[in-house]
Amino acid sequence: MKAKKYVTLSYDDGPKHDRRFVAMLNERGLKATFNLISGSMPENDPDSWYISKAEAAELYRGHEIAAHSLNHPHLEQLSPEEIDFQISEDIRNLSAIAGYPVLGHAYPFGTYSDTVIDVLKHNGIRYARTTRSTGAFLPPENPLLLHPTCHHRDPAVFDLIERFLAAEPEDGDLLFYLWGHSFEFDRNEEFNSWEHIEKVLDALAGHPEIAYVTNMQFFDRTVK
Repeated sequence: MKAKKYVTLSYDDGPKHDRRFVAMLNERGLKATFNLISGSMPENDPDSWYISKAEAAELYRGHEIAAHSLNHPHLEQLSPEEIDFQISEDIRNLSAIAGYPVLGHAYPFGTYSDTVIDVLKHNGIRYARTTRSTGAFLPPENPLLLHPTCHHRDPAVFDLIERFLAAEPEDGDLLFYLWGHSFEFDRNEEFNSWEHIEKVLDALAGHPEIAYVTNMQFFDRTVK
């Protein structure tokens, strides 16, 4: 199969700001994976800082719900049993909310250990995102150490997008991977505002040669 170019986004924690962000993605035909902390999600509270369990499935429809641990601890500082509880409970809760098996994960604080990775494997997690930006477009050698291209507030984000758009996937698939938290857009900084992310999304969207996918769709290559 001919090599292709892919774009995916990964946003963490499930704050109320995701409502506005998801609408922006949907308007542009972009897809993202949202890594939720199920232990912080209320059952049904539209005024909560976190998206509620009752709202999540509909809000994130067309995107992907993935795990971020039950309570967002530094997983590598816990015992194997505690790590397993944090991961397995989050997966169980989120799979029930999403209506499909949750197979992805983002490391809280971007930190991990060999034990954490082993527990993820044991719980059926297919990929896990770090916070170490690469500035590159190569798919990960190890999906459980999925390093993103950049954070949305990276001052080089538009240069990276230009490089990606100009790149030719001659030797294999290329992936532009953007990550962050939607609550950061309220900070109204130069590279960290709603106006900034709108410009980033506009630069990424609308290119017919690019497949816009969730994280899991990229690993499954379900978008042809």
